[in-house]
Amino acid sequence: MTRPNPVCRLCAPLLALLLLGATPVAASDDAPPGLLDRVPVAARTVFQLYAKSERGTASGSAVMVGPGLLATSCHVLNDATHAVVVQTGEALQVALVAADWRRDLCILKSDIISTRAAPLIPASQVRKKDVVFSLGFTGGRFAYDLGEVRQLYAMDGSRVLRGSAAFAAGASGGGLFDAEGRLVGILTFYKLSSDKSMFFAIPADWVPEVLARGVQPKTADARPFWADATDARLPFLQAVQYEHEGRWDALAQHAQLWLAREPDAPEARDTLEQALARAGGVPR
Repeated sequence: MTRPNPVCRLCAPLLALLLLGATPVAASDDAPPGLLDRVPVAARTVFQLYAKSERGTASGSAVMVGPGLLATSCHVLNDATHAVVVQTGEALQVALVAADWRRDLCILKSDIISTRAAPLIPASQVRKKDVVFSLGFTGGRFAYDLGEVRQLYAMDGSRVLRGSAAFAAGASGGGLFDAEGRLVGILTFYKLSSDKSMFFAIPADWVPEVLARGVQPKTADARPFWADATDARLPFLQAVQYEHEGRWDALAQHAQLWLAREPDAPEARDTLEQALARAGGVPR
């Protein structure tokens, strides 16, 4: 599969299933038994999103999270004054009913979408190396990738998921599903380089919390957590940046400070072990 533009190797069969309800795709060697029976069901919950503002039209993805409710990334909507979702050709207008700009999670509502949402499971039930698959739209095309959970980072009572199931521009707001077809996360951001790719999703269990609070005011300097300036980054985001840059000594030093502040954080311990192994011992 070519990256960073993971065009689905099963797109044609999946879209046929989506539109026609055809027989499930045959299993492939790298998919757990039964998973490809669940992918088309999950695919029905994912829509393409178009958000229009004074600066133009942005595109992303959205995923059903309840009756008439779709979750997406707030950074796709930004200052949009009008938004529609599309799945099978018809553009359906949606309205913003909840927004947490910091968590980068927005909830949209449509009174005419009757698609059943996938079950949501909390990140606390997800483990490293669990099989997951991503579903979203990239370049106007439906995209799918199979991968695994690589790490989970504690944040706001849940855990941000990092995995190897790829997605690209346009898929933000799409869904990250487990092997049972349950929604575990909302595709949010990624980091790419020639030798590594990192794909992140916010936890699906943030959805009811954000929905309960409605639309939070958006300040002039509001930005998603993953876009913070260097001196304001959460510990795991700074660790990710050092790892991405291959700065293993700096990562080890950062992880030691992180672990000193949060001695019960398994992700801090994992990061320190990784950094020391790559740096060749005790950080300088």
